Amino acid sequence: MTTFINIHTLISHPSSMMNRDDSGLQKTAIFGGTTRSRISSQCLKRAIRQSEIYNNAVEEVSIRTNKFDELLDLCKKELPETEPQLIEDILLNLGSKVKTETNKETKEKTRHFDAVQPYAIGAIREAINMVEAGTELKELKKTIHIPTYDVALSGRMDASCPDRNVEAAMSVAHSLTTHTADIEVDWFTACDDLAEQGSGHIGTTEFSSGVFYRYASINVDLLAKNSHKTKAELSDIVNTVIRCFAQVSPTAKQKTFAAHNVADFVMVTQSDQPLSLANAFRSAIKNKSDVMEVSIKSLVNHYEKLVVAYELNSKAIAFDMTDSVNSEQLTLVNKLSDIVFVD
Repeated sequence: MTTFINIHTLISHPSSMMNRDDSGLQKTAIFGGTTRSRISSQCLKRAIRQSEIYNNAVEEVSIRTNKFDELLDLCKKELPETEPQLIEDILLNLGSKVKTETNKETKEKTRHFDAVQPYAIGAIREAINMVEAGTELKELKKTIHIPTYDVALSGRMDASCPDRNVEAAMSVAHSLTTHTADIEVDWFTACDDLAEQGSGHIGTTEFSSGVFYRYASINVDLLAKNSHKTKAELSDIVNTVIRCFAQVSPTAKQKTFAAHNVADFVMVTQSDQPLSLANAFRSAIKNKSDVMEVSIKSLVNHYEKLVVAYELNSKAIAFDMTDSVNSEQLTLVNKLSDIVFVD
């Protein structure tokens, strides 16, 4: 039976704008007939991948890029014992096709891969060892490398070598506010210290605040397959992801809003199926002073009903900063570190 770890968090952010659309406006979604503030799954996954919490817990994080020359320079720095020409030959034969572009004004030439792909110094080092041992360069495109954890979790599509495609072991939802969102506009000025009056710049930016519901589901069996590990060996990475969903937030506009917040409520379930609890908020929670407490109760109540109605094989453990929960179907803990996955 497949094991799924379902992560549910409720996190309150004051004035912030962590995710914008192509027009620079606050991302939103209509849910239950009302407008909610939204943080995309891609935005949250990147914030987690680049976070100190995640980087301290894994051996290596992939480098996602289409910039050939910049990747080459990085590899030369990280692999000083290898001849630069060999590194270049490896990159030219490792993955996507490389295109050369010429700047019309400066005539400077730059090289780019034809697609953004995740690369890993470890895999490049392995390819170098293979070539030095006699493998032909043209054979590298067919070589399958064990992916880094972030690729094992989030997946990879490689058109140049379909056998290197990785099905994502983790599904991440777009975070939504549990209540109707009021998108506000900040009218700001940048003062000119050498001007007698007026400002050097006037502008506007949208922002909002609210309690966000975050959800992710990890297929532990698929993660084990992707990473070539046993399920028992995955405890640390799964527990790290749980911690990241509770503590990591996107960095956009943080210098302006400083919405550095952690989750007030974290619930993790171990089950035989993925299960989102977003419908607990289909009817928007009233945005009053107790919006977090009411959101927590609504989430737990919805979970309890689903477990009974569908006779789910699900075990839940929760961490509640507000002391709002009283449920026989939850094991409550006092510290986030007490929420752990053990196969």
